[in-house]
Amino acid sequence: MASAQKRISGVFVRIAPVVVAMLWLVVFLPNGLAGQSSADDATSLFPNVAEVIGSRTFDTLTDEYIYFMQAIHDRYHDHWANLLEANITLNDYTLAPEKMQRFVDELGEAMRDRNDPDAISYLAPVINDPSFYAGSNVYHAEILQSAAKALIKIGPDGRKALAGAFTEVHYRTDSGSLEDLADVVGTEKPAGPEFVNALSATAFDFSTANGAYYSRCTTTAVKSLLNLPSGPVAVQEHLKTDEIFDNPGRFEAVMDGIAGAQCSELKTNLMTIEVDVLARLATLTNTPGGYRDDLQELEMRIHKLAAWTEK
Repeated sequence: MASAQKRISGVFVRIAPVVVAMLWLVVFLPNGLAGQSSADDATSLFPNVAEVIGSRTFDTLTDEYIYFMQAIHDRYHDHWANLLEANITLNDYTLAPEKMQRFVDELGEAMRDRNDPDAISYLAPVINDPSFYAGSNVYHAEILQSAAKALIKIGPDGRKALAGAFTEVHYRTDSGSLEDLADVVGTEKPAGPEFVNALSATAFDFSTANGAYYSRCTTTAVKSLLNLPSGPVAVQEHLKTDEIFDNPGRFEAVMDGIAGAQCSELKTNLMTIEVDVLARLATLTNTPGGYRDDLQELEMRIHKLAAWTEK
């Protein structure tokens, strides 16, 4: 079956703390300049850093950056969208990934539980727009995952935006980036049925245009799904002989996901399935071929899993 293609992320350069501090204006302010105004509109003047920060001191640069974002959002809201637009860009994704990732990470903290619509609208394209996740020359999994984590932190609408990235179009365009998003969901364990539905569809329903599937994406989606509170029930609903016999190869990847999650709640289902698969194999003794090979491999994986759950 088809397998996902992964691209190599760009090379990162470690930046000394002093240099990072000097990047303040470049990282945060539109056009890299505090107080720059357009020739046509003097009201576009961006607030000066000293004006925003005042006499406050901070333990870390990160704390200072987060405060700066919150201050722009709360006290200079007319400039909030400009700040986001200047720092979440395809150009930075390609040429300055560390800068963009830092901004996205700190944006998630700054807007934690605020459900801010502007932050969501600028972060969503990072995980939804193929220009970011399916670029032929560069792919930054760390930025997509940072955007996913930020959307989870921001609130319910952010989580809906993240769940909305799990589409068959995305699956067919670049399943590897969908794996990276599924990993975040499995690690962060966000609440909400939308993630159960999204991961279930990815694991069991999505396919390529010719009906193939991406085994690694299936495995990752199942593993992450089983980390959610109602995930085992969702997987259990698909462990039926008709569905399994229709595509035993895909269910090999499903078993790998169950093994990766070390989920023992499906023990009874696995034992029942093994009996059914063995019975089906007995009817195919004189029918060699790819289908029987897939079924044989599936039985071996189920047997190993069933034995593990007995321990």
